[in-house]
Amino acid sequence: MEKKLQKSGLYGLLLGLAVSILFVSYKDVQDLGNGSFEISYKPIYDYVILILRLGIIGMFVGLFIGWKDYEKKKRTQKQGKTYYILAFFAVFLVSSVIMLILNW
Repeated sequence: MEKKLQKSGLYGLLLGLAVSILFVSYKDVQDLGNGSFEISYKPIYDYVILILRLGIIGMFVGLFIGWKDYEKKKRTQKQGKTYYILAFFAVFLVSSVIMLILNW
């Protein structure tokens, strides 16, 4: 299971980074009103942090998908109730709230 979670986490991180590089804009375009536009570029530090944040969210999604896939394959064996999903969501929500507070 550990190997599967490592692979799914790594693939989720790489996919999250690739998608965020493709879709996150590195510039802001403002319409000045008289037919002209002003283009301002984001600082490289802010852009890299945004890309990494979205990549880490992709990693968590990949871990969750890998874990659910493993659980589905091992469902044939009767096991006791686990609280992994509750712990995952608790850690995810706490980290999201902390990121929101620190970036406010």
